[in-house]
Amino acid sequence: MLFKASFESVSLLLFMAIPGFIIAKRHMIVKEQAVSFISILLLYVCTPFVTINSFLKQNYDPSVVINLVVVFVFVSFLIISLAYIGKMIVHVLLKKVDPEEKRMISYAGAFSNAGYMAIPFLQLLFPGDPLVLLYATAGITAFNLVSWTFGIYLLTGDKKTMNIKKAFLNPATLSFLFVLPLYLFNINFVKFPLTGLQNTIQFFSTMVGPLAMTLVGIELSDMNFKELFTDIKPYLSSLIRLIISPILAFCLILLISLFYDMSAVKVNLITIAAVPSANNIMMFCSRLGKSTKLPAKMVIISTIISIITIPVALTLFT
Repeated sequence: MLFKASFESVSLLLFMAIPGFIIAKRHMIVKEQAVSFISILLLYVCTPFVTINSFLKQNYDPSVVINLVVVFVFVSFLIISLAYIGKMIVHVLLKKVDPEEKRMISYAGAFSNAGYMAIPFLQLLFPGDPLVLLYATAGITAFNLVSWTFGIYLLTGDKKTMNIKKAFLNPATLSFLFVLPLYLFNINFVKFPLTGLQNTIQFFSTMVGPLAMTLVGIELSDMNFKELFTDIKPYLSSLIRLIISPILAFCLILLISLFYDMSAVKVNLITIAAVPSANNIMMFCSRLGKSTKLPAKMVIISTIISIITIPVALTLFT
C-alpha cells in the first residue's frame, strides 16, 4: 500500500515537470531568467512559508521539540557521513576523473533535494498533516547549515570558502528561527485563528511542488539525452544518493531506536535520505565559477531514477 501511494506521489511530482519542459523546449521563455525567478520565489517565499505554516498549525508539545532536535542532528550526521563515503567510492572507482568532478559527485551523493522534493512529496503522501512537514523543516534547516559550510568546503577543498553568515541568514533558516519561538510560546493559528492569513500562507506553501518540478523540467529541456545515458558519473552519484543513503539512514534509525523511539520521525528521515540530489549544487557551482553541466546531469538522472527508488526505500525501511 505504501509503495503504491509513494509511487503515485513521485509520479505526480515528475508529471509536474512536463509543462516547464515543453515551455522551455519551445523557447517560450528566456531560460536563465525563468530559472532565476523560480529559484528566488522558492527560496525567499515558498519554502519559508512551508516552515511557518507547519509550525503555526500545531500546539506546543515538548516531545515534538525533542524530535526536531533528533531530526536536525540525524540529517547533519547523515550528510557528512555520506560525503566521506562518496569520497572513498569515487577515489576507488574513478581514479582518472578530474578532482573537481570527484568533489561534485561526493556533494551530489551526500546532499538530497530536501526542500524542493521531500517537502512536496510529503505534502502529497500525507495531505493535511502539518506535523510531518514540521519535522521535515528541521531537516531542511540542517541541510542549509551544512551545505553553506561543509558543503562549500566539499566542493572547493578550501575552508576559506565556507560561509557561516549565509548558513544562518538564508530564508529557510531564518523562517525556522523566526517561527520556533512562536511555537514554543504556543502562539499559533489553533489558538488565534486568522483565516485569511492562514489561507495565504497555505497557498504559498503548496506552491513548492509545482514550482520546483517546473524548474526541473526547464533544466531537462537543455539536456543532451545521449550524454545522460553514456556518462557513468551521474549514475555513481545516484547510487550513493538513492541506494546507499536510505540504507545508511535505516541502519542509523535501528541503532538509535535501541534507546529512543524513532517511529514519529522515521518516514521523514527515510524520505530525506531517499530523495534525489539537491538542486543547489548547480547554484553553488555557478557561484564558484565551475561548470554546471555535470551537476545538472546528476540532478536530472537521480530525479528520474527516484521514481522507483523512493517507493522501494519507503516500503522496505518504514
